[in-house]
Amino acid sequence: MNCPEEGTLWEHIHKLTENQSSIILKFDVLTKNVDELKKILEQFSEKLVVLDEVPNDRRKVRADIKTLKERVDELYTMVKESKDDSSPGDDVQEIESCHSGFSCSSKVTMTTGLDRDTIRAAYEDVRSDASPTEWAVFKFEGARIVCSARGSDFTEFRTQFSDDERAFGYLRLQMGDEMSKRKKFMFMTWVGPNVSVINRAKMSTDKAIIKDIISNFAVELQLENQSEIDIDQFKDALNRAGGANYGTGIRDL
Repeated sequence: MNCPEEGTLWEHIHKLTENQSSIILKFDVLTKNVDELKKILEQFSEKLVVLDEVPNDRRKVRADIKTLKERVDELYTMVKESKDDSSPGDDVQEIESCHSGFSCSSKVTMTTGLDRDTIRAAYEDVRSDASPTEWAVFKFEGARIVCSARGSDFTEFRTQFSDDERAFGYLRLQMGDEMSKRKKFMFMTWVGPNVSVINRAKMSTDKAIIKDIISNFAVELQLENQSEIDIDQFKDALNRAGGANYGTGIRDL
């Protein structure tokens, strides 16, 4: 006959096994972030060379420096979080506590999921020339990312992002001069100023997940302030990514 303590012990051993799987996943994420950080460092070095040659590129270099700092902060936070969760001492104490009859809580971290059907439908809707939809916004519902809104009015798009939220945006913008109009696409990551440090750290991983579907865009921006959600700034970023546009002075009748 099994004693109650033995059943409780096996239950919590199972929880610790789940925790171990979670820790392995976190270290996989950290490895990807290290690779990303290496790429950013390489790009940063290239930008420093450009800065010496082209003084007018300082604004872009400052933006790259900001991105580099954000990635370093994210990586540091994730390393700290993984280290805290994977402490061998905690595991031993958790087993001993359960075996003694005390309650203990699981530290399993939920992996972010996707509402793939609605996200893909919104993505294709924005990309379709036959559709009036020019933007889609994706937000978190619990541990899932879903399409929360889509539309054609940029003013409405700006209202979708609050200071307490994390979100993603996908936009179609008309670019080019009077004789050569074309559509370009932009991917936006939003991290409100009131978002916690831990959720900021998770954003890099969550972004990689949604980009499995939203994969086609000319420019990617990460914004943290409402004033940065500006259509002129977006078009300026797209112009810089795709080269200058030269107007002809001839307008459509």
